[in-house]
Amino acid sequence: MKESSTRSILAIVTVDEKLIIDAGVPTILAKNKEEQEEIASQLGRTLAGNVYGLTNGIIIITQE
Repeated sequence: MKESSTRSILAIVTVDEKLIIDAGVPTILAKNKEEQEEIASQLGRTLAGNVYGLTNGIIIITQE
């Protein structure tokens, strides 16, 4: 059986509450960009995930 190389999104961090949707992924609303980056960094370390910034300002943490 071939293993899938698809990664799961573990969490989302945003500063724009309009971008939050109920998609079954924990989503955290940060007060500002600095807090967003700090939360994403902490979550990345805690969940042993990879942290990616998207062009729309959202940061996602994915499974390694």
